[in-house]
Amino acid sequence: MKGFITIIKVFALIAVLGIVGGLFIVLKEFKKDFAQPTEKRSEKIAQIIESSSDFKRGEREFNRALELIAMEQLADAQEKLLFVQNLHADSEYGPETRRILGEINLDEVLSVSNMSNKDIHVVKPGRGAPLAIAKKYNTTLDCLMFLNGFLDISVLHPGDELIVMPLDFKLVVDLSSKRVELYHRDEEKKTHVFTKEYVILKSDMPKIGSRSTHTKISSKKGEVNGRVYTPSHSKYRNSKKVLSLKIGTRTVQMRPPSEIDEEDPGRGVFLSVPDMEELAMLIRLGNEVEIKPDQ
Repeated sequence: MKGFITIIKVFALIAVLGIVGGLFIVLKEFKKDFAQPTEKRSEKIAQIIESSSDFKRGEREFNRALELIAMEQLADAQEKLLFVQNLHADSEYGPETRRILGEINLDEVLSVSNMSNKDIHVVKPGRGAPLAIAKKYNTTLDCLMFLNGFLDISVLHPGDELIVMPLDFKLVVDLSSKRVELYHRDEEKKTHVFTKEYVILKSDMPKIGSRSTHTKISSKKGEVNGRVYTPSHSKYRNSKKVLSLKIGTRTVQMRPPSEIDEEDPGRGVFLSVPDMEELAMLIRLGNEVEIKPDQ
């Protein structure tokens, strides 16, 4: 009887060993069968990681904004551009995004279809002096001409209606970022809102310390071949525009660079001719200027 039990135990052991061996073979084959797909998945993941290096932050939203602008869907385009500006300002699309946003913002501010920031002035007998009208509404002759489509504003008649826009802009000269930022007054929000920025080509400013300096535009002029003209002069229209402001006792300028290397244009910040043309139209005497130091 004992021998029979011993035989059964031997067969049971052989059976157990056979099962274990079978499982080992199955697991080995299983690993072999699935090793290749795992490698393929790893390769696929590597390819995805490699291709992601070509991804440019803000590219999709920026391109979509351009498409929306082409379709004249400016509100939707602004939304996409603001997304790029807020989340990807330091990407390669940041500068162009800010430029396009600035153009859209300024067009909206100046548009004659937007009368929320504008008035209608009716010329009265004996009170048709353009400079007096501009002074009354805190605007500029250039802005009057732009809004009303005039090439010459020297002759006005009683009953003429003019679109006028008070110029309550603020300038921020950011020496660190090399930008001049333009802000317009939003009466609903009761604060100045970013409108547009202009690139500083170069600067030569006196030291202002570590804090921002606040000042105002103290003068406007135009230069033609070394001669100076006031905004009321006919030659001012085609002149090189110059804005002046004071920092303490010193006068600095905002102007285009000199065309002659030897010529000393004085201290200040230097912008392109088109940018200065636009700023001269929008900025009047007394507009606030904040200068942020170069840190």
